[in-house]
Parts: sequence; structure tokens; C-alpha cells
Amino acid sequence: MMADALVSIRNLRVNFRLDKHTTFEAVKGISFDIPKNATLALVGESGSGKSVTSLSILGLLPKENASVLPGSEILYGGRNLVALDALELRKLRGADISMIFQEPMTSLNPVFTVGFQLGEVLRLHVGLSPGEARKRAVALLDEVGIPDPKYKINAYPSQMSGGQQQRVMIAMAIACEPKLLIADEPTTALDVTIQKQILDLIAALQRRHQMSVLFITKHLAVVGDIAD
Repeated sequence: MMADALVSIRNLRVNFRLDKHTTFEAVKGISFDIPKNATLALVGESGSGKSVTSLSILGLLPKENASVLPGSEILYGGRNLVALDALELRKLRGADISMIFQEPMTSLNPVFTVGFQLGEVLRLHVGLSPGEARKRAVALLDEVGIPDPKYKINAYPSQMSGGQQQRVMIAMAIACEPKLLIADEPTTALDVTIQKQILDLIAALQRRHQMSVLFITKHLAVVGDIAD
């Protein structure tokens, strides 16, 4: 185990049940360490189990057909996350470990403003009052590069570009000052110019907040720009 590891994954194996008689092992005994205050890239082809690995860390695998197999360890803060119950995992998510997903439009709720959604994160995890949450939400939108954040806080996701939507997702992910940010192919749905801007933003936030980042990608060319 790496001495300065924030998270250590040992022999992680994940099975999916396809039907009554068939299972598929999506992750086959992977082991790695996520260092403190640094960015680690997890690289692999589509379907190789990268996203399944990240969902395993967060305890977000679909319980109806997926399971982490015995002997798997996801070690954080002296505990094996695999053994935690749903309530304990919920306390970790957002506060200690957060995630940026591939498709912001499917992650953001289209019927609520981005300000409301950011405020919900801050009220639930940080305990801010509605007024405090709104003020903090404006500051977060400004930090991730949303122009005119006092106006944009009232916008709905559909009124923002794809790049702006992903910036909102990043703002939500860092809202509670997590120790680990998991970025699951966060530039997949964006054009090349915006991809570079998002990569630069994640790198800048990692340095500013001194957090660990697990960056998941299938593009080797991206790794040199983001990983330590």
C-alpha cells in the first residue's frame, strides 16, 4: 500500500447478473492506490470496467444486478467501504468523495434551476441556510468560470451550453470540499476546445483545493495533460 494513499483498492472484483443462470465479471481483481493531493488517471477501453470501478468506490452499483465480490477492498480512512451500509456511504458521498459524470444533461434535473440544485447540495451536506446556500452557489459558479453567475444561478440546464452544464456539475462536485473527486470521462460530450478548458479547470481546482482526483478516460492523449 502506498504510504501517502488517500484510497487503496485491493483485488476489486465486480459481478453483474445477466439472468438467472449467467453472471459477467466486469472488474477482475484490480488493485491501485489514489495518492493524496494528486491526480491519478484510470485508462481503459470502453467496457473495460472503469466506470464500474468508480461506482464501486461510491457504493452506487445497481443492487438489483451487481455485487462486489468477497475479498474486495476499497480502503479509505481506515475503513473498507465495501463493508459500509447505505447510510454510512451516503454520508461519505458528496462530503468526502464526489463525482463528475459523463453526461451533465442527464445528471442535472431539467425542472429546477442550477442555483436550486447547487443550493440543495449545500443545504443537505453543509447545513447552510437558503440565503447562505445561494450566496455560496454564486461563488461556486464564479469559481468554475460561469459568466455572470448572479444571473446564471436562475438559469435552467437547458438554457446553458454543454460546457456550462459540465461546469455546473463540477461546482456541485466541489461544493462540500471533498477529499476525492472522481471525474468519469467528463469531456466525452464536449467539442475539443471546450474539452481543453474543462481539463484545465479540473487541474486548477485540484491544486487550489488540494484534493485527490481519479480521472477516468479512454484517451491516452488526455493523460499527459491531467495526471501527475
